[in-house]
Amino acid sequence: MANESCGNVGNDKCNFKRLNVMGWIIKETETLLKSPIGDFNATAKIDPKGVTRKYISMKAPDWVCAIVQLGAGSDDFLMVQQFRHGINRDVVEYPSGMVDKGEEALQALFRELDEELGIKRDNVLSVNELYTASPNPAFMENRITCYHVVADAYGASHPDEDEFLDPVIVKRGDMESIVYQTDYNAMMRLAWEHALAIGIFDKK
Repeated sequence: MANESCGNVGNDKCNFKRLNVMGWIIKETETLLKSPIGDFNATAKIDPKGVTRKYISMKAPDWVCAIVQLGAGSDDFLMVQQFRHGINRDVVEYPSGMVDKGEEALQALFRELDEELGIKRDNVLSVNELYTASPNPAFMENRITCYHVVADAYGASHPDEDEFLDPVIVKRGDMESIVYQTDYNAMMRLAWEHALAIGIFDKK
């Protein structure tokens, strides 16, 4: 029978020892591979037991995404359809992209809205940050910031040379069938769930 009292933090009756997780010492870093999506690094670290090991991490640019609602309180959402190489199929996603060097997240957001959906700043009625988080702190060093954007119009896209995408209008009632696919971007799913939780789509 499990010892239920082990759920109490600091209980001396529990048969395990807590490592001093604050005892890590970070040493030198070497770059193993440079790629267009980020650098793969190996960093020597001394763990809480005093053992030196190398740990792999990925230093990638921060990126942004946006849930774009076509008009305050509207049931229409503007997304993009594009091919994703990690799963080798087309997906319908929120407009997103990397934060370029020297940019702030909000600057990158407006640039991506223009590039992917032809949304100019004058077409943006409101912008609200939903969250900033790490995609995977186990090995990724970057952050993603997702926004809710209300826009009154969109135009022709002009993506990068190696990007191929099409704007897609998705009804609110169809969104769950998209974001709850098993190979869908988890951070974008989180943005949808958070926006629903705070009721931002119904504000007019």
